[in-house]
Amino acid sequence: MANKAKEIIVPDQGVFRIVFLYVGQGDSAILTIPDGSDFRYVLLDNNIDISAGGINTVELLKDLLDDKKIIFMNTHPHKDHTEGIEEIHNEVGVEEVWHSGHVPGKKHDDAYQEMRRVIKAIGSDNEYKFFGTNDLNKVRASDGETQVIKKIGDIDFHVLSPAEYLCEEIAGDDAEKRYRRIHEHCAVIKLTYGNPARNILMTGDADRVAWEDHILNYHKDSVQAEVLSAVHHGSRTFFKFPNNDDDIYETHIETISPNYLIVSAPTQEESSHDHPHDDAMELYRKHLEEDNIFHLGNKRESMIVDIYPNGSYVIDSDNGELATEYGFDDHSGSDSEGSKKAAAAIIGVRTSTLDKKPMG
Repeated sequence: MANKAKEIIVPDQGVFRIVFLYVGQGDSAILTIPDGSDFRYVLLDNNIDISAGGINTVELLKDLLDDKKIIFMNTHPHKDHTEGIEEIHNEVGVEEVWHSGHVPGKKHDDAYQEMRRVIKAIGSDNEYKFFGTNDLNKVRASDGETQVIKKIGDIDFHVLSPAEYLCEEIAGDDAEKRYRRIHEHCAVIKLTYGNPARNILMTGDADRVAWEDHILNYHKDSVQAEVLSAVHHGSRTFFKFPNNDDDIYETHIETISPNYLIVSAPTQEESSHDHPHDDAMELYRKHLEEDNIFHLGNKRESMIVDIYPNGSYVIDSDNGELATEYGFDDHSGSDSEGSKKAAAAIIGVRTSTLDKKPMG
């Protein structure tokens, strides 16, 4: 009998499915990538948030993968994008690690060191680095120099950030300045499938500087996407500089021109950074229909995006089933019937977000 992870995350043959997981104050998405008659699995960022009842991705992946291993892609080495990856490797198995190449100073490198231990365990031959490029399916080997065409299954990907010159510049900074620029040095990746092609833009925490000074200067014609992951959990840093509410940048969102937005954040009351920020959400609503903006923390739901070979696509909610089955208990830090019943109570007071109908 199929378990909940397989029931929700494994699509029909030939369908590219991304599940944006509710992991509290952080990011995590599972890419189920068609590969002929089979699938390959990618985990894009990861977080463990017990206090907000986030999904325990270790237990979810154990149910999902059986004897398969997962590729881990990391947009940047902040704790809420890397935490738990060592346990995932120990319990499930990581076959490759792809990352931005950012090296924080020792004061801030706990998350980075967790990822480095996984890389050491799997070997540098299975480590790849993101560098902005005009080519599809291109990354760098662990030396940061050797360019590699690295196709994953039947989809295409396009690395838009970080630019090579930026990586070199930030590497020359002192440790504190280097760390302050981590969001400027964040991987941004476009995922493409179908004919006509449909695009999903995964943005990590890439801030306004990254978009205004680097990404759009080189990739203005490549950023359009039907589905956008909201930058930095719905933070105002996508649109504004710190302490300046008057200077608002919107060229990037106008150029991306998304139809749907996924905001990976808990409620503001549960967020240590008050994510998502009200002013950022107001700006997003200028460019998208209210019903097409999905804030995962509102209902502790995970959002599912399916792209079909013919270019049709569907976006739907799991109705909170993954958080019910795999969510951490808010108090004890472990799965329990109490936490599942509490999540079920939340789900029981609402209806499905969408009726799963094709878009485009």
